[in-house]
Amino acid sequence: MIGLFKASNTHKPVARAIHKFNQSSTAKWVPVNKSFITLAKIILRAASERLNLAHLAVTLRCVTHQGYRHLLLVSDERDLQVAAIGQAEEFIISAQDSIGAPFANFKADAAYSLPIDFKPPQGSVQRLGYLVAQSRPGSSIKREQLIKDLALVADEIVRTIGRYQTRYRAIHVYGDQSYWIGNSKALRQLDQRMDLLAKGNLPVLVRADKGAGKVIAARSLHCLGRPELAPFIESDCTEWEQGNAASILQSLHSFANGGTLFLRNLDALTVNDFQHLYEFWRRASQAEFDGSYSLKLIVSLSRVDCILGSAQQQWLVQHTQELTLPGLNERREDIRDLAQFFIREFGFGDSFDLTEGAWCLLENAPWAGNVEQLKQLIKKLVLIADADLVSANELAPLLEQH
Repeated sequence: MIGLFKASNTHKPVARAIHKFNQSSTAKWVPVNKSFITLAKIILRAASERLNLAHLAVTLRCVTHQGYRHLLLVSDERDLQVAAIGQAEEFIISAQDSIGAPFANFKADAAYSLPIDFKPPQGSVQRLGYLVAQSRPGSSIKREQLIKDLALVADEIVRTIGRYQTRYRAIHVYGDQSYWIGNSKALRQLDQRMDLLAKGNLPVLVRADKGAGKVIAARSLHCLGRPELAPFIESDCTEWEQGNAASILQSLHSFANGGTLFLRNLDALTVNDFQHLYEFWRRASQAEFDGSYSLKLIVSLSRVDCILGSAQQQWLVQHTQELTLPGLNERREDIRDLAQFFIREFGFGDSFDLTEGAWCLLENAPWAGNVEQLKQLIKKLVLIADADLVSANELAPLLEQH
């Protein structure tokens, strides 16, 4: 359900409320598709080189859902029976590109196995599979240290699964395409940071310029830290009636209690309205919903270098934890994935492509405008292209305009 709550005089919408009414509306399945397998291989190969391993692979228990192989992120037998067409299977992703069986040369006395456990914010742990490794002959690394290092690799796989769940939840629950796209190091580091912030009780301040994904970050923090049925309430402070912050916040709290309240463009508030926010959070942080969950507060500023008054800035420093989102210039590894996603979104299939020279030009361009700038450029490109293969010479004039 999406509802709009309006200010009494201006009739501007001040909140967008999204409630997940039942379990079937949530993203329980993560497709084990080409993108997921590619990212898993990147993680495994990097770890294999870093730890000097002979073999490293992950086994994942999957079911067939709607004709595709999926991880099932619930342990309920009824859901398993509904989802599965045929039997569950063990799917193996290996750090090696081998035609043979990934475990054919594994030696039991040099092998290590760690569980891959996924736990939603509320619910029981689901065993998804195992991380299996084999050290090289004569390796000097101690067993205890290797186990600790492998546990970090398993955690990274779990965080990746969580990000893909958030992606498909955005499609099935929020009804849009707002989710992270790409496999860059910056996104993987962002995953780690959000995982820590989601478990804390302090408000989160999201800093980013337009188009960097502030809404995606807020939704991800909500999905990581709140129960599946908890509400997510989003409100833009630029739409608030000046001087009416106290009543607006009280209304928002009644809908968001036990879930997440996301206040966008906090710098639009006056000093007096900001003072009402201080008082609101002082009361809300002490209240609990259903005996376990209090309100999760996430706020954002309109841009990274936003200037606030000294009192507002001091409150944010003392009472919030910051999450700074990487811009597209920090995510150059994701530009090709993003561009290909937009090409498909605009109705062009796999036949439409760029030459390698054009891809290099695109990936090395300055991207001050973030993802939205890239999207608009791709939109123009697919409209004016003379053929399905775009050259660097065709792309260069468009880049100069952006």
